[in-house]
Parts: sequence; C-alpha cells; structure tokens
Amino acid sequence: MIVEVCVDSLESALAAEEGGADRVELCSSLGEGGLTPSHGLVTAVCRALTRCRVHVLIRPRPGDFRYSAQELQVMRSDVLHAASCGAHGVVLGALTPAGEPDAIALRPFVDLCAALGLDLTFHRAFDLVKDQRKALDDLVACRVKRVLSSGGQQTVMEGLQQLAELVAQGGRRISVMPGGGLDPDNVATVARVTGCSEVHGTFKRSVPSSMQYRHGSVSFGKDDWSRIVTDAAMVAKVRQQLSQLDGSME
Repeated sequence: MIVEVCVDSLESALAAEEGGADRVELCSSLGEGGLTPSHGLVTAVCRALTRCRVHVLIRPRPGDFRYSAQELQVMRSDVLHAASCGAHGVVLGALTPAGEPDAIALRPFVDLCAALGLDLTFHRAFDLVKDQRKALDDLVACRVKRVLSSGGQQTVMEGLQQLAELVAQGGRRISVMPGGGLDPDNVATVARVTGCSEVHGTFKRSVPSSMQYRHGSVSFGKDDWSRIVTDAAMVAKVRQQLSQLDGSME
C-alpha cells in the first residue's frame, strides 16, 4: 500500500519521510486547498528527500478549475520547472463549465508528462464533476493513470461506497486514491472497503508560534500564532495500521 502525504513546507516533507511515507504531494497554501509551490520550496524538497517520491501540485490560483489559455500556459511552465528540479510527478486537474474533465486542456499535459518521464495525478477537482463514473472513463481515455478522490463527498468516510465502486470500475486502468479526511483511525477501514492500492492524507498537527512578542491589533489570517505541520508519528501510525491490515489479509 502506497502512502502519500500532502505537505506545504520542507519541515513537513521531512516529517512525512521520517514517518514512512512513500510519496509527498508538495504544495503551498493548504488553507486555500493547495496552490503551486515556490521555486525555492520545490528545489529544497527535491534535494532533501532521499527515499520519498515528490509530486508537485500544479494549481495557479484558488477558486474553480476552469482555466484560461494564459493560466494553462503558466501551468505548463510550472510542470517544466518541477521536472527540472527533479520531481517525480505532478498533480493537476481542469474542468469544463459543464462539470466534466477538460480533455482538451488535459491531453497536452499528459503528453508533456510522458515526454518528461513524470507521473500525472488528476486531483480532487474530480470530486466536483457532474458524473464521477463517466468522468473516470474520460480520464482513462486521456491516459491518466491516477485520480485523487473522496468519492464526491466532503470526506472519504462519507464517500466510502462510491470510492469502492470507483476503484472497482478503474481496475488496472487507473488508480483511484482515496483522500480527504483520512486519518490513522479510519485508514484501515478505507483500504479494506475500497480495495485501493494508494491512500492520501495530510496527517497534520498544530504547532504554536515561537514568537514572544505578539501584536494584538493586526492579523494576516485565521491564526497568526500557530502553523500546521505534518506529524511524523501520525504518518507512522497510518503505515502501521496498513501493515496490520495487509498481515490480516494474508
């Protein structure tokens, strides 16, 4: 079972590897649902990790997944940059106004990634499509090999049955990777019920700021005095739960 951890800092990437993750999805601004990380962060993580594969999120802005020609060009440049830094894959997605995977936008990225030797994951824009069963076949037709999903619901537990059906539908054609609200307490259930081969989560904890002086009249966000980081112990527990599940099924 492959464990992918979503991270938005070098500290979190190192913690994910320490906890036993197989792969990280590197992004920035997790509070916005994740955006394309900076040049410096991609470079640092690709250099620092010695065992984990690095997949870079390509999302140029917050909001919906309907992109202009200019935005698609920005995304193409970011894919090229990720490859030049030594990333192993990218994570992206695009939708039509009708709520379907945008094959016209997607196919050039599939071709580019194939030429660069990069894996390509279609991200949770898949959870916003009108018909997930049809959309899954559309992604297969575009030669996408992996899709991240919570089964069209807010969390994997709410979308559990749909995920199981999508995993079965995808078969060996495409990997459906459950993600969204995954934690050490439910990961074994999700893996057992869906029959998936990969899981995805943030597995995070809050760390208080080390600032001694705290200005009380100015704020730049919901909480300026704490930050979210990957919890290596939580990742290790996820790995342990999955190992026990594999042992019980032998």
